[in-house]
Order: sequence, then structure tokens, then C-alpha cells
Amino acid sequence: MVEAVVALAVEKLGGLLIEEFGYAVRRTHAQSEVEWIQRELNRIKCFLKDADVKQKGDDRVKNWVRDIRDVSYQVEDAVDTFIMIKSTSPTSRAGLIKRYVCCFSFLLNELALQHKLGRDIRQIKVKISDISASRITYGIENIGSGGGDGSNYVSEKLRERRRSSPRMDDHDVIGFDEDINMLVARLLDQEMHRRCVISIVGMGGLGKTTLAKKVYNSTSVKRHFDFCAWVYVSQDYRGRELLHEIAGKILRIEKGELSMMSREHLEERVSKVLNKKRYLIVLDDIWETEVWDDLKTLFPDVMNGSRVLFTTRNRDVAIHADPGSSTHDLHFLNQTQSRELFLKKAFPMEDNSLTFPPELETMATQIVAKCGGLPLAIVIIGGLLSRKEKTPNVWLRVLQSIRWQLNNDPGQLMEILALSYNDLPFYLKPCFLYFGLFPEDLEIPVGKLVLLWMAEGFVQQRGEESIEDVAEDFLEELVDRSMIQVAEKRYNGKIKTCRIHDLLRDLAMSEAKECKFLEILDSTNIDTSVTTRAARRVSVHSSLEEYLKLRHPNPHFRSMLSFSRVQESLWRDQWKLLFKSLKLLRVLDLECAHIQVLPKEITELVHLRYLGLKRTGLQRLPSSINYFSNLQTLDIRGSKVSRFSVQLWEMPRLRHLYLEKTSIVGHPPVHVSAMHLQTLSRVSIYGNDWILGLLEKLTNLRKLGIHGYFASQTEALSRCLVKLSNLQKLELKGTEPILEPTMKLLLNQPSIDKLHLSGPLEKLPDPQEIQPNLTKIILEESQLVQDIFVTLEKLPNLKILKLLANSFLGKEMTCSVNGFPKLHGLELSFLDNLEEWRVDDGAMPSLQNLIINGCDQLKKVPAGFQYLRALRELFLFNMPDEFEAWINGDDSYKIQHIPSIVMR
Repeated sequence: MVEAVVALAVEKLGGLLIEEFGYAVRRTHAQSEVEWIQRELNRIKCFLKDADVKQKGDDRVKNWVRDIRDVSYQVEDAVDTFIMIKSTSPTSRAGLIKRYVCCFSFLLNELALQHKLGRDIRQIKVKISDISASRITYGIENIGSGGGDGSNYVSEKLRERRRSSPRMDDHDVIGFDEDINMLVARLLDQEMHRRCVISIVGMGGLGKTTLAKKVYNSTSVKRHFDFCAWVYVSQDYRGRELLHEIAGKILRIEKGELSMMSREHLEERVSKVLNKKRYLIVLDDIWETEVWDDLKTLFPDVMNGSRVLFTTRNRDVAIHADPGSSTHDLHFLNQTQSRELFLKKAFPMEDNSLTFPPELETMATQIVAKCGGLPLAIVIIGGLLSRKEKTPNVWLRVLQSIRWQLNNDPGQLMEILALSYNDLPFYLKPCFLYFGLFPEDLEIPVGKLVLLWMAEGFVQQRGEESIEDVAEDFLEELVDRSMIQVAEKRYNGKIKTCRIHDLLRDLAMSEAKECKFLEILDSTNIDTSVTTRAARRVSVHSSLEEYLKLRHPNPHFRSMLSFSRVQESLWRDQWKLLFKSLKLLRVLDLECAHIQVLPKEITELVHLRYLGLKRTGLQRLPSSINYFSNLQTLDIRGSKVSRFSVQLWEMPRLRHLYLEKTSIVGHPPVHVSAMHLQTLSRVSIYGNDWILGLLEKLTNLRKLGIHGYFASQTEALSRCLVKLSNLQKLELKGTEPILEPTMKLLLNQPSIDKLHLSGPLEKLPDPQEIQPNLTKIILEESQLVQDIFVTLEKLPNLKILKLLANSFLGKEMTCSVNGFPKLHGLELSFLDNLEEWRVDDGAMPSLQNLIINGCDQLKKVPAGFQYLRALRELFLFNMPDEFEAWINGDDSYKIQHIPSIVMR
């Protein structure tokens, strides 16, 4: 983690050199010292990957890493404070004339600032010199060599405990029957002749090795393969040792003889032996793609059905080894399986017992829930309770301390989970730790998470790729490493919401607090502890009012996120106090806090990059909004702000603007600074004329949402849309009809893949006049009489279709053969006139999710429903009694193949 902190400090110094000294005619002493610090931190950074690993087992290294982290934070504070004071001084915000009048005062302020910065830089330089020299003093000068004792912080005891063997049998395995059958079937597949790699993927503690053992020891597997071998790889991969282990098992040669052979000779002999056999090799606990690259030449492919079985936490490792073989993803145990496993571990002598003693039932359910379906956690807690009295008081104490028990258990659960964190590249560590800020069990919106990471400075642009796309790649990598779970995906396959397992969240919080990355303010720690640790971020889970009661608020905070469970209403003076005490903030998220008017003091937060005011009830923004020169994201959705100053176009770093039917008033400037704007959502054009001449300049827009009368600005809007070549999502809401020529234009923009139209439509164009890239369409209040399906079912890539209130006024709809070939989700809501819907055999072959809501005239289950063979979920809401009667009666055969049906 410290590597990321140093990288940010180096970036800060680079920015300072450009801003303050970039145009200087003569080099100054301060400039030379800043450059020295930047160079020295870059040198230190080279040692940090090794040091970050070694610090867990060596207090000397730990202290050295702590000193580097603290001085890096000091660099960041010095630069940010200098910029903040300079940017908020009266002379810097004055007009040209006033600045000229105050020229003498301005120069004095500048000199004072430069003097303070110089003093801070000199102090930092002395500290860095001491830190560099202390490597020798501490006797840790071998850091960075990659060798020596302690190259991996995991103790030998933990490594030996994790060393797997197929002879070790795991009794009481629960929930793996289906997994075992699937894997055995893939291993024995007679039609798959090539040697393929099959990978079991999942987070630590899920039972990947246990599952692999069961498969490996299966009688049918042993009979099928001529030769089987089990090899434990581990995170601490040592190529030659592993080669010797594999060769020893295959060639039956002693270690002494193996050590005398060259690598090339060993590889040749192993490959020659396996070339004559149908083999199964298990590579357990493989972490890096390089391991397979080193070993794959050992395992020849002679098209005889040989197999290699991986267990890994990293999906990339699996895909790299064999892109043509699907991974076997191991999931958490469900509630029933968790209870069964816990029962067997807590009551090991009662083989036939299927229930808990009545007095322990409630607590057992709560204990199992705390383990979150993770088998290793259930086994540890169950084993602990098996050695304790079976009384409510004893079990209650364990329940109340379950996190402590798991953190301190002899099985070292948290150390096992920490292997995944330790394996992260430095740029992903702060991204993972950031999950510690969010409340437990929260489904986290990925769109918001990405913007927060950007604002924090965790994400840097890669070539021409946008920062948003890089951040999404970071999240995908955390998912692939089994550290973050996907909660819901979007229509285009991207992650919509995600979550983190409770135990991994505990790990994130533990690591984050140790490196002063974050603090949580909740009902359990409302005291001065939050302010004395100089943490960089605070997440308020109790209330902002409780935070303000702290005597000495932490001035080092760069981020404040509020997750208060109650809607707070602070006085104006309280908001002033909050903003005055947090002048270095980069992220401020006050979602759901009650704020009518923001005090002008908020404009002193010149480093602010993310300002979240969603659902706050805010009525107006400060007139000097353009002072937020670093702001990337402003979110005022759900607020009451009706007008926005035209000054927003002067915010050069603004990328995402989420409004709530808000008008942008004033004449737009000739020169637009907000050229990086990617999202302009829910902006009102009632009585505005800025579209023509301005919208077309925002060529980086990806998402555009407009509310207003389109008839008066149809021509201007049409001209602009043609020039917005990056636009992917378009939302138009209004009360005036959108005429057919405009519809043809909207439906023929090749970059747009999502279209949401709310308001009357004159007519849908013919299918051949609609571009084929549309994947999601939402229609609302369209008042169309023609059968919408006749047109839209011809779209080859449409995946999501929502026909909402009054979008269709006709009585009949038909889905034809081969219609909607890729449609995954369909919603029909409040189509008041719809009486009959027919589905032909072969229509909607990919439909998985269907919602029918409030269609009062639809009395029967649509004819042909039984042909929707891919349908997995059917939601029926607010339907007439006659419809439900048919569902439960004569039409039941039409839906009996659907696994999940929800009616209410």
C-alpha cells in the first residue's frame, strides 16, 4: 500500500514543479530541493514492493515503511496546503483591476507562501535523508534484493498448514456434490481429445483444494487416467524446486539425482514419459500466469484426453492457461448448506442430528449468517464451539466476538485471506482498501465507485483509454482475483453493482487503519480516536452531527463519505464549521443529508474533485461554482436546484454532471472549458437556447439526458447529435410529440446503444431505418397505436426492452418467429389497453427475465408462453384476478418450465 502513497506524493511534486516553476526563467533553490525529493522518493519506491511484503514479519522493516508513508503524507499535505492558501487568497480571486490595485499585498502574500513552502520542503528533505540512511542503521539494507529470510511474510507454519496433499481426506464436505459431478464429467469427457486446463476459481477459504481432492480421489477418475499427480504450487513460487517436485513424482527419481540434471534434460525426460500416458496433473494454489508459462512444456498434448486441473483465486491465471476452457466458479454455501456444515462441526459426535438444540437455534442461525457462506469460517467457528459448553451464555459470547475469534483463530483465517491482498499490484491496493469505507452488506453502485476512485487519484490514464474505462478494468481485476463479488450486471455485460464479503471487508479495514488510509465513525467509536490517527479518509456511519462534536476535527482528511441512517438537518453554522475544518478535501459525499443552501465557505475546498449532493433537498448552489476548478463530478440528482449558473462551462476538469431537470441560465461563453464532459444528465432546456453552438462542442459526451420542449429546438438538437460521435446513451423527456423525421435521426446514430424516450412519438421508423447497434430501448408515454414489436423485434442486437406507462395504446401484440434474437430482458408496465399478446414458437429464444406489471386488460397468459424455453425469472405485479386464476389453472402448463415466478 505504501507504494501507492509514495506514487501519489511523487505525482503531487510533479504538479507543483509544473505549476510553480514551469515558467521560471531561472532555477530557484526551492525548485532544486523539490526535484531532489521527487528523485529520492522514486528511488525509495523501488524498494517498497519487497518492503511491503517483509514488514509483516520484521518490525524494523515495518517502522521503515511507516516512516516513508508518513513523510509521503507530509509531502502531500505541504503541496495541497500551499495550493489551497494560494487559490483562496482574496488577491487570487479578485478581478484584474482589483488585483493590480492590491499588487503590493499580492506580492507579500506570494513571498510568505513561498517561504512557508520552502521551510516545509527543507524539513521533508531532512526526514527523507534520515529515512534513506536508516536502512543501514536498521540492518535492512537488503530490502529490494528479493531474497533473504522473510521474503514472504507468511510464516513457515502457515505455509506448511496450507501445503495440500491428495491423501489428506476432508470429512463432512457439504455442498460440493454438484460441483464434483460437473468436474468429473469434464475430466472424463470422451469428446474432448486435446489436453485442456480446467480451473476451479474462487476466493480464499471457499474450499477449492477440498473440492479438487474429492475429484482427484474419485474412483472413476483414478480408473480413467494412466497417471495422476498432485503438485502444491503456492504464492511463494520457486521454479526449480517445483520442477524437481513434478519430475520426482513422474520419473520416480531421488532429489539428489534430480539436482544434478539440467532443466532442459529434466523437461525432456518428463515430457517423454507423459507423452505415452493419459495423465491428470493437479496444480493446487497457483497464483501467477508465469507459473504455467514455465511449466506447460512439461505437459505434452498428444490428443489422448489428458487434463491439468488448477485451483486458483485469480481468473486471469485460468484464462491465460487455456482460453478455450471455461472456469469452474466456486460459490458460497447457501443457508441450508451452511447450517449443515456448522452442525457437523459444532456437534461432531452426533452424526445423525439435523437440528440444533432449541435453546441454541436462534444463536446458531446468527453465527452461521456472520460467516457469510464461507466454508473455512464455518469450520473454524464450528470447531471452536465443539470444544465449548453447549449453553446459551457460552454461545452468546462467541456470537458477540465472532469477528475477533476469526481474526485470532489458530487456523489463521485472516492470514489466508490476506494472501490475496498481498498479491495485489500496488495500484489495486488502495482500490481494495476503499471498500472498507462502505457499510457492511451494501450493494455498491459501480458508476459511483469508479468516480470516487478517479477523484481519489487512484486511477491514471493509459494511452487513449479514458480514466473511467481504466477504473472499470481495475474493478474487473479485483473481481477476477476473487476479492470482490458481482452483485448485478448491466445489459451490456458490465458490472452494475458489486459487494465485498464481510471477512474481506474486515481485512480491508484492518489493513487500511494500520496505514492511516481510513477511519470509520460509528456509534461504537464516537471519541477522539478518529481524530488522533491522522487518517486520510473518514466514513460517517453514525451522523455528521456526532463528527462535529469532536473537539479537534482531523485537518488531514481528503475524503468524507456520509452513510448516516437518518436524514440529518444541520444548521448553516454547522455546515460552515464542517467545511472550514476540511479544506484539503478531494471527495465530499453527503448523499441524503438535508441541506437547503450551501454556505459560501464550501468554495474554499479548491481540491474538491467529487461533490455528491444527491437527495439532499438542496435548493441552490453557490454563484461562484466555477471556483471548483478541480471538480470532476457533481451530483445533485434528487435535489430542488432548478437553475445552474452558466459558469459551469468554465470548469476545465468537469467530467460528470448529474442534474435534476435543472436549467443552465445565462449566455454560454464563446470559449468552453468543460471539454472533458462525458455525462450531462437530466438537464432542462425549457426557455434555454444553449444547445445550438454549445452542445456540439462537447464531443466527449457519452451520456446525455434532456428534459424540455423539443419542437422548438428539433433542428438544433439534430445538428448537434450528428457531431457527438462518442455518445452512447441518450435520454429525451418532454410533452411535445417527437416527429417521424426526428425519430429516424435518433434511431440512426451508430454510436448510441441505449435510448430512453419519454413523451409522445408520431411513429416508429421502419426496421431498416434503425441502426443495428441499439442494445437497450425504453419507451414511456409514447402513445403508439402500431404494434411496437413488429418494428423492434427486427433489431439484431437488442438485449433490453422496456415498454412503460402508455407507451403502447393498442390492444394486441405479437412476437414473431425469429423475432428479438438476443433479447434478454423485457418489461411491460401499465399498458392499459393491452388485451392479447401472442408469442410464436422461435420468438425471443434468449429471453431470461420478464416483468409484466399493471396490464389490467391482459386476462390470460399469453399464447405461446411455453415456447420461451430460456426464461428463468417471471415477475407478475398488480395483475387482475382473472390473470392469476389462469396462471394457477388452465394456463399453468405454459409456465411450468420457469424456475422462478414471483407474484404480488
